[in-house]
Amino acid sequence: MSRFRGKYEYSIDDKGRVNIPAKFRKTINPQADETFVVVRAPNSCLRAYAGDAWEAYEKELDAMTQTADTVRMRRQLYDSLSDSQLDAQGRISLSPGQMQLAGIEKKVMLVGQGAYIELWDPQRYATFIGAGDDFDQVFYQSVKDSAR
Repeated sequence: MSRFRGKYEYSIDDKGRVNIPAKFRKTINPQADETFVVVRAPNSCLRAYAGDAWEAYEKELDAMTQTADTVRMRRQLYDSLSDSQLDAQGRISLSPGQMQLAGIEKKVMLVGQGAYIELWDPQRYATFIGAGDDFDQVFYQSVKDSAR
């Protein structure tokens, strides 16, 4: 599976195309077939999954117990979904609806999150990351929660 690491800021063109950094493209598995699936994500950003990573995540979605909350989350997720093939310049396309959900206009921040890429409006990302110097608290709470 692809592993995306690092942070890059790019311009987005008038057609909603954004460059996928060469460093990210080099990690894409052949099974992904140069396809990305872009969906909405928490905190008003987007996620771009390489095709093979999306297939694995979709299996997890299919295995979820059907509750009112999981059905609603799936509907919202799939409502925002688009498939995008890397073009010859290494770009993917975002839909106008996706750009609106994430507040993306002229610039986009791509942040590698291991199995997927987050796409953010740069100002929104800076605000989110700088929302407080709570890294230690968040880190230790996450470690504590994962040990359960």
